[in-house]
Amino acid sequence: MLRALAALGLVLAAALPAAAQTPPPAVPPPATSVPLLEAVTVSGEQPGPGLWRASRGGHTLLILGTLTPLPKNMTWQTREIDEALAHTGALILPPKVEIKPNAGFFGRLALLPSLIGVRNSPDGKTLQETVPADVYARWLTVKAKYIGDDRKVERYRPLFAVLELYKAAIRSSGLARSGGVTRTVMDLATRHGVKQVPVEYTLLVDDPRAVVKSFKRSNLDDVACFAQSIDNIDAQLADMARRANAWATGDIAALKDERTARQRITCMNAATDSGIAQQIGLTDIPKAVRERWLAAVDTAVAANDQTLAIVPLDDLLGADRYLSALSARGYKVSAPDDDD
Repeated sequence: MLRALAALGLVLAAALPAAAQTPPPAVPPPATSVPLLEAVTVSGEQPGPGLWRASRGGHTLLILGTLTPLPKNMTWQTREIDEALAHTGALILPPKVEIKPNAGFFGRLALLPSLIGVRNSPDGKTLQETVPADVYARWLTVKAKYIGDDRKVERYRPLFAVLELYKAAIRSSGLARSGGVTRTVMDLATRHGVKQVPVEYTLLVDDPRAVVKSFKRSNLDDVACFAQSIDNIDAQLADMARRANAWATGDIAALKDERTARQRITCMNAATDSGIAQQIGLTDIPKAVRERWLAAVDTAVAANDQTLAIVPLDDLLGADRYLSALSARGYKVSAPDDDD
């Protein structure tokens, strides 16, 4: 089955908040090791992140904020989660988004040839021809450092080239996208017999071949995203390591990342301000996913004394994110490090 339109799916992965994505499951290692990052100064068993608490009408919602990337082979102590699940009626899983062609099997099969070359710039232009000379010179420096001699990326749109850069940089830094945390919690929930509640949103695209062809011809205003990304890559890797350490040790104050938040907005605008994105409803996804998650929370909280939810940290924190939305719905929200 074709999970998504490849072109728009990759743009979505780059642009949307983390809640719109579900990391692949991984078999969790035993929860007794130490995160493997040079910046880690602690030793022994790590506590992992604390739980946010939202209460309303005598019912409680506990929220585990997840983070990606994390160190490869990182493990964390699960005692608090295990104890919480022993008294929990429902586990709300991380929101998941899929973009699918609104067509049957043969329609999806016919779509495949049109996806070839979808990452490439229109008219066969190279990055050198697409971005300013000074930006391209900086690109060559970070490309040599993290990607190496890969010629095909030179024909990518700037936004897709940035995706390749970050994937390579994360691999080289000992970090990795990880579904291990979510998988561990799901396994614990299964052990306790806790009902697991999916939160899923599917965007069906009519006439996907026409959309892909139009996307191939269109220009994205992604040079600013490209320039900001290559200028920030080294600092952001350090930020990722710092946040990974903060997550492992339960340091809530150190989890904020203003630099990445600003860059995410720049790149999200590049991806979603295009006519194609607006045509298929890509710009409406974050709000739709948030509303679907909030509805799942209201239902589960009303039915259970205690509910646990897993949400990516970048969706939790911020003025227009999930914690503020819960407060607006009448929940009393407290952070893991609140005194009360």
